Amino acid sequence: MQLAESPESVFLHHGKKFILMIKQVKLSHCVMWIRHLPARFCFYVRNQRLLRVIIIVFLFVLYCEFLHYYVILLCCTWPSLTKEGNYGRLPLRAMFIGDTHILGSDAHWFDKLRREWQMVRSFQASMFIHSPDVVFILGDLLDNGKVCSKEEFDYHVSRFKTMFSTPTGTHTEIVVGNHDVGFHYMMTDMKHNRFKTAFDAPSVRTVTIRDVTFILINSMAMEGDGCHLCDDAEEKIREIKWQLKCSKGAKEERKVAEICSNIEVLPYTQPILLQHFPMYRDSDKDCMTPDAAPDEERYIPFREKWDCLSKESSNMLLESLDPRLIISAHTHHGCYRVHANNAPEYTVASFNWRNKQTPSFLLAEINGSGFSINRCYLPNELTVISLYITCGILVIACLILPTSRNNGQHKIQMSVSNKLH
Repeated sequence: MQLAESPESVFLHHGKKFILMIKQVKLSHCVMWIRHLPARFCFYVRNQRLLRVIIIVFLFVLYCEFLHYYVILLCCTWPSLTKEGNYGRLPLRAMFIGDTHILGSDAHWFDKLRREWQMVRSFQASMFIHSPDVVFILGDLLDNGKVCSKEEFDYHVSRFKTMFSTPTGTHTEIVVGNHDVGFHYMMTDMKHNRFKTAFDAPSVRTVTIRDVTFILINSMAMEGDGCHLCDDAEEKIREIKWQLKCSKGAKEERKVAEICSNIEVLPYTQPILLQHFPMYRDSDKDCMTPDAAPDEERYIPFREKWDCLSKESSNMLLESLDPRLIISAHTHHGCYRVHANNAPEYTVASFNWRNKQTPSFLLAEINGSGFSINRCYLPNELTVISLYITCGILVIACLILPTSRNNGQHKIQMSVSNKLH
């Protein structure tokens, strides 16, 4: 006597057969598609569809990876500053960028390739369009400079100098950042000296170009804890302080301190302070520039000596150097604020798309008595992604939709067929 199958077993049996049939259909479709691939290719070539696809892809890649940078950067121009009255010289044109973060060997190859390509194309497009007299790079040149070996450090330094090479007539000045040598607790003589040697960047130095004085500071040496690197930096600041005072007194033809007899007097202009860390502030809540931190980050409290200089170090720099302008980096976001001595501080956003969706930099015209600054924005990555999506849609449409020529041939064939019948 044969037992009747249960409904469950019947359902499972037919379900397995149905799944097997679907798999066979899918497999047959794949085999058919592969078998007809050469014919499809010949069809696309014969109808010039493949040529149109190649042309579309080429034009989109050319624009997105080359021309787009020039189109966007052409929208940013130099600010307008009149000639310096007494000297009759054109103002100094300076470009300020920060936080390039050249990735190390542990980074994903595509992330590294993409970000570095974007920075190279942006920087070289700006060199071609704007031709600054000097470029200041305000720290965090490398992402892993604080931990990498000497061999890897030398390799990344060589890559950086190639990527950010400048044309003849444009100087490059470097400020050290925490990713280059480490925060204060990580900074060693070895790390400090190898960066100093590679980029000619001691902890504190003055750079004078066309009678405009810049003072470049190692922010990690502003810890104030008595370490020998900090003591050396503070001693150098004291020397610069007296040199500025003596030079100012000589310019104004007034009596100066006796110490000035042993100090070299230079043509005096109120200095511009350049550093990696911003001056002390409790957060980015008062930063209202278009490239400022997003709302979810703007109110996060800053940690002294980590996110910004300490209040004591900031006051010491303001009192000792009396800068007319301060430019910093480090936070990866833009900011503008004015300090107690009426010195404005510009914080420049990161130059790397890995840190910010819309990177930016500063263009400044400066003379001995004034300055004017424009904030410039690099291409938005979402725009480039949208362009590539548009390219993909056009390619699919080109391959799928019939051409007008094919439609015309089809109509002629139908007409002849109707007449014969």
